Amino acid sequence: MNFRFLPILMAALVWPSAEETPALEDGLAVTFKLAAGGAADHTVRPHFMLYVSAGEAPSPFIAPGPFTAEWEGVIHLDLRDRFIFQAELNGSLKLELNGNPVMEVSGTGGMTDPTKRIRLNSRSNTLKATFTSPEKGDAFFRLYWSTPDYGNEPIPPKYLKHMPNEALAERVSLRRGRQLAAEHRCFKCHATNAPGSGMPELAMDAPAFEGVGSRRGVDWMADWVLNPKKLRPSAKMPAMLHGSAAEADARAIAAYLGSLKSGQPIRSVPVDAGGISAGHALYKQLNCAACHTLEKEPVAPGKMALGQAQRKFSQAGALSAFLQNPQAHYKWIRMPNFALAEKEANALAAFLFSKSTPTKAGSPASDASRIAAGKKLVSSTGCLNCHSMKLENSFSVAAISDLAKGCLADSPSGSSLRFGFAEEERLALRLFMKKGRASLGQASLAEFALRQTADSNCRNCHGQMESVPPFEVLGGKLKPGWAEKLLLGTLGERPRPWLHARMPAFPARASGLAKGLALLNGHSPVTPQEPPVDPEKAKVGRKLVSANGGFFCFSCHAIGSLKPAQVFDAQGINLAKVGDRLLPEYFRRWMRNPLRVDPQTKMPAYFNQGQSALFDVLDGDAELQIESLYHYILQGNAMNPPEVPGT
Repeated sequence: MNFRFLPILMAALVWPSAEETPALEDGLAVTFKLAAGGAADHTVRPHFMLYVSAGEAPSPFIAPGPFTAEWEGVIHLDLRDRFIFQAELNGSLKLELNGNPVMEVSGTGGMTDPTKRIRLNSRSNTLKATFTSPEKGDAFFRLYWSTPDYGNEPIPPKYLKHMPNEALAERVSLRRGRQLAAEHRCFKCHATNAPGSGMPELAMDAPAFEGVGSRRGVDWMADWVLNPKKLRPSAKMPAMLHGSAAEADARAIAAYLGSLKSGQPIRSVPVDAGGISAGHALYKQLNCAACHTLEKEPVAPGKMALGQAQRKFSQAGALSAFLQNPQAHYKWIRMPNFALAEKEANALAAFLFSKSTPTKAGSPASDASRIAAGKKLVSSTGCLNCHSMKLENSFSVAAISDLAKGCLADSPSGSSLRFGFAEEERLALRLFMKKGRASLGQASLAEFALRQTADSNCRNCHGQMESVPPFEVLGGKLKPGWAEKLLLGTLGERPRPWLHARMPAFPARASGLAKGLALLNGHSPVTPQEPPVDPEKAKVGRKLVSANGGFFCFSCHAIGSLKPAQVFDAQGINLAKVGDRLLPEYFRRWMRNPLRVDPQTKMPAYFNQGQSALFDVLDGDAELQIESLYHYILQGNAMNPPEVPGT
C-alpha cells in the first residue's frame, strides 16, 4: 500500500472518539464486494478509475469473481465550477454528487454519453459511486470531467479526499502487516506458511554470499551482523546474535564472509581532486539526495547515510563496481541501476569515499579457527534462509503458531531474531498473520505499484526535478510494454539523452510496476493493439508537423533522422519514438493542452476551444488534426520526415 494515501496513522490503532472530527485524507475510500457475498474489503485508492483483468481479483483480500466497487469521498475544489462527466468502461457505473444521481450508465468498452453540465461547489462535494463488473471480459472504468475551458481529463488526485473510519483503519493495518511480512522475509524461515506464488515481494532475495569478501569490508560486516538497525534504521535484517558472545560471534561471521573472495581483482580507483569534482556533479545530477544523505552517522528511516561508504566497501573500486550494476548480487536491492559508465562510477565512488569515514585501523587478522567458527554460525543461525551460497543450512523454525512469542513478542528474549519492530508494526503483523495470510496467494499488481513506488521514492524526483513529469500521470501516459522496457533498462538508449535528469532501471520490479501503474489508472496491463495506420491521415499529419503550412514541430523535435531545426529552450523527444511510448488517450489529451497535463512543460498549446489556427487543414478541427498527427507518429521509424524549407 502506498502510505501517502493511508487514511490514519497507525499509532497503537486508536480510533478517534465520537467527539473528534478526523481531517480529510488523500484519496477515495473504496469497498470491494463479491457479487456472491462474503466479507468486504476496504481500501483507499488515489484515482477514480479501476482495471481488473478477467479472472483476477480486484483486491488481494477477496477472491476472483464478479464484484462491485463502491467509491466514497469528496471532490475538494478551490473554486466552484461547472462540469460535464463521461466514463469509458466495461461494466456499469452509478454516480451521485452532493446526494444527487448524475450518471447511471453501462458500457462494453467505449465512451458513454456526457452528462448535463453540473455545478460543483468550492470546498467539499460529496461523491458516491458504484461500479459493477461485466458478465464477461476485463472490468474497467475511467471517469473524466470537463469544463467550458478545458476538455475531458481524469479527475486530478489532488481534488479527491475521504473521511477516515475504523473499517479502513483495520484494513490499513492488515495491508501494513502483509507488506512487513514480505519485506522482512518472514516466509523464508516459515516456509510452510507461504504459497508458492502470488504477492511479488515473496520473491525478494538478499545479497548473495558468494564472493562477498571481495565486495565488503570485514569490520563493517561485523558491525552490520551485530546490529543492522544501528547502521541503517530502515534495515529489514534482524539482529540474530545476543548475550555476552554476540560481538565475538559477529566478528567470526564477518571473518568467514571476508574469506569468500571472488577470484577477480578489484580495479583500483584513484580518489583524487578530478574524480571527486566530477563525482560531486554527478551526485547532484542524479538527485542522489532523494534517497541518501552524506552524513557519516545513520539517519532516520527513509534516507540512507553514505558516510559509511569506505567502511562498507573498503576499496573505491568495489564501490565503483557496485554502482555500475547494483543488482549483480542482489536482485531486489532498493538501489536502482543508472547504467553508469565505468568512468562515471569511478568518479562517483571517489566523491563518496572523500565524504565518508575511513576504515578502522588495526583490526586483528582473521585466523583459521575464527573463520571456521564463523562458517558454522552462518550455517546455524538462519543466514542461509535469505542469503544464497553453497553451504548446508542447519537452521529451522517451527510454524507460526503463538504470535505473542518469538519475533513478534513485545520483548523478544532468548535466541529469538530481533527485528526491532515498533508497536504498531507488531500489531499489524499479528493481525495479518491471523486474518490475512490467504492474500499472499494473490499478486494484486495495482497495490504492488502503490507499495513499491512509495518504497522507491518515485515522487522525490517526478514532479520535483526539471523536465521530469509528475508521478500521477505516468500510469495513464505510458504504454505498459514500453514502460516495462524502460524500468528493465533494456531500451538500448535513453529516450532523451540531453536531459539533466536520468531515469534509472528497477529490474526486479519492472514488470509489476509497469502493469500495476496501468491498472491503477484504469488501463490494461497489456499494451493495446493499435489500429492500422491510415495513409491519408498520416499524410495530413506529415503536413501538420511541417514548417510549410504546419505547426513546425521539428523546430524542437527530431523526426526520425531529421534533426531539430531551432531549439530555442528545450529539445523535445524524437517524434518517431512517441507512438511506441504514449497511450493514445494520453496523446490526444496532451495535444489538446500540454500545460494542463504538465505545468512544467515548454510545449505550447496549438488548439483552443476545439480549433487550431490552421484553418486550411481539415477546417482547423482540433480532433481531426490530432487524429492525423497520431496516425503519422504511429509509423515510428518508418515516418517520412517533412520537407525542410530551402533544401
